[in-house]
Amino acid sequence: MRTILCPLCEADQTRSVNHRQVRGLAVTTVLCLGCGLVYHNPVLEDADRQGCEVSFQGWHTEAAPTPRHLRKLEQRWERQWSLMQRVFQPGSRVLEVGSGLGFGAGRLQGRGAQVLGVEPDPGQAAYARSHWGLTILAERFEEVDLDGQTFDLIVSSHVIEHFPEPLAFLRKVRTLAGPGTWLFLETPNILAPKVGPRRVFSLAHNFYFAPQTLAPLLLKAGWQVEHLRVWRRDSFQVLARPGSPRTSAPSPGSAREILHAIHRHRYEYYLKLLFFWRKLPWWQKNWMYTPDPHWERG
Repeated sequence: MRTILCPLCEADQTRSVNHRQVRGLAVTTVLCLGCGLVYHNPVLEDADRQGCEVSFQGWHTEAAPTPRHLRKLEQRWERQWSLMQRVFQPGSRVLEVGSGLGFGAGRLQGRGAQVLGVEPDPGQAAYARSHWGLTILAERFEEVDLDGQTFDLIVSSHVIEHFPEPLAFLRKVRTLAGPGTWLFLETPNILAPKVGPRRVFSLAHNFYFAPQTLAPLLLKAGWQVEHLRVWRRDSFQVLARPGSPRTSAPSPGSAREILHAIHRHRYEYYLKLLFFWRKLPWWQKNWMYTPDPHWERG
C-alpha cells in the first residue's frame, strides 16, 4: 500500500468517507476537498491484493465463468456498443486494456476489427484466446511494451478504477493514439452506485469516479471528452479524442455534491428498495440503464 496525493489536484486535502478491514488490509477511502475525487489512500497495489491470495479474476467474479456472468457481460456489451458504434469502422486496429474473458474484444473482432487485448489474469487471457481466437498479452498494462504501435480505437471497460495511478494509465494510453483515435471508457459512477453501501468501496477498486472528476483527469492526460453517457444508476461511458494536455479548475461545488451523493446512497438504497428494483430486468431496461438527461453530451 502506498500513500498518494490526489492525481487531479496534486494535493492532500481530504476527508475520510469510509474505513474498513478487508482480508486483513486496513482500507481507508477519502474524498478530495478540492475536486471531489474519491479514492483509497493509501492505494492498493497488485501485490497487496495477491498477498490476500485473491486472483485478478477473483476480485470480482467466480473462478470460472458462469452462464449468469456471461449473460451480464452480453447485456453490458450491448449497452457499450450502442455508443461505440458511432466511431467504429470495420478494419480498425483496436486495443482493449483489461480484456477479461474477451467478450467485448470477440464481438469487435467479429465485426471486422483487428484486435489486441491486454489482460493481467492468465486464466482469463487463456479463456479469451481459446473461445474467441483473440491475440491477448497476459501482462499488466503498466509493464507491457507495444513498441510504438498506434490504434484507431482503444477500449477499457471497468478498468481505470483499478489502477493505483489512473493518470499514468491515461497518459500511456495517449502515447498509443494517433490524431484520429477514439478512446472508450466505462466506469462505475460514485454519484449513483448500483451496489449496496457495504459493497461500494471494495478491495478491487482504488478510484471512484463521477463525470465531473473523470473528465478533467482525461483532459490532464491529453484527452478531450466528446461524448458522455451517464446511466441513471450504475456507471457512465465516455468517448474521447486526443488533444493537448491541460489542467482545468474543478467544477464549483463538485466535492460537496459527491459527498452528499455518498451519504444519500447510504439510506436511499434501503428506503427506495433499490436492492430489489435493481435486479428486475424490466426496471433495468426502462429506468436503470436509460441515460440521465442531466449529463447527456454528444
